[in-house]
Amino acid sequence: MFVELNYDPLLEDFYPNGDLKIETILKLMENAGSRHSDKAGDNILTGAAKGCTWVLTDWYVLIDKTPKYGKKLKVITWTMGATSLFSTNRNFELYSDGEKVGAGTTKWVRFDLAENKPAKVTDEIMACYEPESKMVFEDTKLPKIETPAEWSRICKINLRRGDIDFNHHVHNLTYLDYVMEVLPEEVYDLHHFNRIRLNYHAPVKAGEEVTAKYSFLNNRHVVFIYGSDDSLRTMVELS
Repeated sequence: MFVELNYDPLLEDFYPNGDLKIETILKLMENAGSRHSDKAGDNILTGAAKGCTWVLTDWYVLIDKTPKYGKKLKVITWTMGATSLFSTNRNFELYSDGEKVGAGTTKWVRFDLAENKPAKVTDEIMACYEPESKMVFEDTKLPKIETPAEWSRICKINLRRGDIDFNHHVHNLTYLDYVMEVLPEEVYDLHHFNRIRLNYHAPVKAGEEVTAKYSFLNNRHVVFIYGSDDSLRTMVELS
């Protein structure tokens, strides 16, 4: 099953230079995925209330041509089925005025909230999503994020009430807001990113103190986000 989401961007979706924000790109992909789940009868909120949900562990997005202000956008999403006993993927294509300009993939783990452990991805649940065989990247293995030897910038982050989602954790895409806070001014002002890689290790919960650390490594902007106990929560790489 291929599911489409069409969107007319708002002014707030763009950087001052007229480029579409990476935050908006990932948000569109996320919303397309939610629509797919709804069509499959696997509503995220309902599933969580019943004790089972999907946990996002990874993003990998490549933008070939950044959409500009005034363009109409479309995201197409689908899954290729179970990739392991506990996980599946979700693929995306991004279109700007009908032209394909980017693609991405995500990894999801089925999770039993009552048992607090991964749950088996059954044939029955996958059948609801009507998997497709189409790939977005030839290499299905996600790129590894290297750990810097040292950090050039460190920033304390104050959590806001609006950062917390229905799972009582910081929402997946809110981590990008934290990344923007720690980027050097000259990097932030350019807003030139066409490769986005995120890996979620553990959630940040309400009331925690968060620290974002930045380094420039192998021509990539690397940000790690840590929780109150100094444990790693999220790894982000932009280039």
